[in-house]
Amino acid sequence: MPLTTQTLIWLFPIAFMLHDFEEVILGEPWLKKNAGDVLARLPRRVPAFLTKQIRDVFAKSAGEFAFTVGLIFALVALSAFLALEAGQYAFFLLASGGFFLHGFMHVGQAVLLRRYVPAVITSLVIAIPYGLLLFPRLIQQGVVSLPGLLVYFLLSIVLLGPFIFVIHFVGAFLYKSAIRVLIGS
Repeated sequence: MPLTTQTLIWLFPIAFMLHDFEEVILGEPWLKKNAGDVLARLPRRVPAFLTKQIRDVFAKSAGEFAFTVGLIFALVALSAFLALEAGQYAFFLLASGGFFLHGFMHVGQAVLLRRYVPAVITSLVIAIPYGLLLFPRLIQQGVVSLPGLLVYFLLSIVLLGPFIFVIHFVGAFLYKSAIRVLIGS
């Protein structure tokens, strides 16, 4: 049975979650073992203004991180829904482009740190191959042109960093609020 474009688009939320399961499940134990070394290298490897944000993300509990991933998943699913049910591909192209490029970021992290980092395996076997299947198909079917796709990739690169930090801030606020309301602080 051939893989249709519609199926590829609906596979986006599944590919996203499989990728993020690796990050959610292995992130906390990886951080316990590697955070000190990685955080010590930050001032030499990244701009100073990012160091605090990265430290804040590293300090999250697994539950808080998973809650934020759930928020991102809702946006990923919405992007696929809008593409298929409303014919609105812009948000999907931005989200799937960001996912594809994010896979390369994990590979770069592993190379830079010279060690396994959570989500590098699923970047290599899911995120990057998914994009290599999806984007040529979307170009072939006239959903987007190659120059248009490159614009979406550029927008993804520009917006992904700020989006990640904002969604982690929002996720932390909503997570703490939900805990306070549902469980009590």
